[in-house]
Amino acid sequence: MTLFQAMQRGALALGAFALVTAGSVALTRALTAERIAHHQLAYQHRQLQEVLPQTLANIPVTQVLENTFTLANPEALGLQGESQGWWVNDQDNSAIIFPVVTRQGYNGEIRLLIGIDQQQRISGVRVTQHQETPGLGDDIERRRSDWITQFNGMGLESLPQGGWAVSKDGGHFDAFTGATITPRAVVNAVHSALQYVADTPLPMTLEEPGT
Repeated sequence: MTLFQAMQRGALALGAFALVTAGSVALTRALTAERIAHHQLAYQHRQLQEVLPQTLANIPVTQVLENTFTLANPEALGLQGESQGWWVNDQDNSAIIFPVVTRQGYNGEIRLLIGIDQQQRISGVRVTQHQETPGLGDDIERRRSDWITQFNGMGLESLPQGGWAVSKDGGHFDAFTGATITPRAVVNAVHSALQYVADTPLPMTLEEPGT
């Protein structure tokens, strides 16, 4: 075997190995992509149900997903481009769920999912994505603490002027030790969401507080 033939054989072997490796990676990605998408969808479904009022807690998630609407003025919620919310109702109760994004977090965006009942009160808030510091800012996650649940049942008029702030700023909400920026961002985002509901026409009738 000449040197040229040996080089050819080596090149062919290397090419075949590269093709097999690339094919294996592509196959693995294809097999896991569906599983990852399924888990992500299940996670979204669970969070949608977690922010619903108790009166609508047994609504099937398929019904929740069917009732979508386009959010007017999504920029007011920190969203870029056309975005959707969910309208959930039965014979006696209704609520809306929509995403909110704040860019005031310590390490960037914090994405929230917020439920509002027919009296314009918060039925639930969940953090869906963030990059806050583990062990400090991640206490906004429900699995880490119950801090995020303190918004439940609150409306715009639940607090006096200046109350929609962290305690360090003279407001109602506790901050985390060593991590004031993160809870401040979430409080501001939730307050903005309530103001959005009060100011924006929505595809169902939400009663005014006190009616």
